[in-house]
Amino acid sequence: MLSVAIPDSSLAEESTLRERSIKAARIARMLAIFGVELVLIYRDTSADYSKDGMLLRLVLEFMDTPQYLRKSLYGRMRELRYAGLFPPLKAPHHKPYVRMDEVEVGDVRQGVVIRTRDRYYVDVGLDEPILLEHADKVKVGKRVSVVFTSPYPDLRCRLAREDEIKGYWGYRVRYAGTASDLLKSYSKKKSEESLAIITSRLGRPVREIEQDIASARDIMLIFGSPYRDVHEIACDVRIDIHAYNFFPMQRVESVRLEEAILGCLAVVNYVKFR
Repeated sequence: MLSVAIPDSSLAEESTLRERSIKAARIARMLAIFGVELVLIYRDTSADYSKDGMLLRLVLEFMDTPQYLRKSLYGRMRELRYAGLFPPLKAPHHKPYVRMDEVEVGDVRQGVVIRTRDRYYVDVGLDEPILLEHADKVKVGKRVSVVFTSPYPDLRCRLAREDEIKGYWGYRVRYAGTASDLLKSYSKKKSEESLAIITSRLGRPVREIEQDIASARDIMLIFGSPYRDVHEIACDVRIDIHAYNFFPMQRVESVRLEEAILGCLAVVNYVKFR
């Protein structure tokens, strides 16, 4: 699994809601391009960035949501007034519209659970909701992945098992406490199969851990804030870490967060699949 940890101050350099929203949407595109499955948002304690953090999570989750579900899940939110400017994600779970008679048994789609009288259905972006079987413990309004179990005209579905979802299926977004919490967790997580990489301009050349990247099953990239390097945060909490520099020949004073995310993910992708 590929994970990314970014601070709730990630949008702090942008002065307007429009600019912050578009930046968050661009980050979402970068995450999807390289198949990131988990995004951790940690708290930057240098100031109160809670509102920026909430907007960041909202836009990331909105972007990961298939277009046909956005209206029912988000309605008209002031924070999403600039959603029309967001680039489309077009990830594998963002399925296009098809006629109901084109759906095949075994197809997987994302949908939202709805209830009519005593029966549960799922809105999966087709002409009408699909009956959901075995739905005893499903919450109405929840976004779910379902697999079709019978053909048209009696289309039915059930909740999809993890092994039935093939390929990349988007990312989840979670809060991760403070940077200190994240770094302490990092210091306990080192193993041959799990690798947490702190990105820093003060770090050692990333080529030193190319073999570790190539062999790791789980990789987490930890990024600093627009104003503070992760290496500096680690020094404050007295955690002995090894940070790595993905831009050893940079010719500018600093690499912006979205540039760092794109560049670091590209390097990891290259090392993993060359």
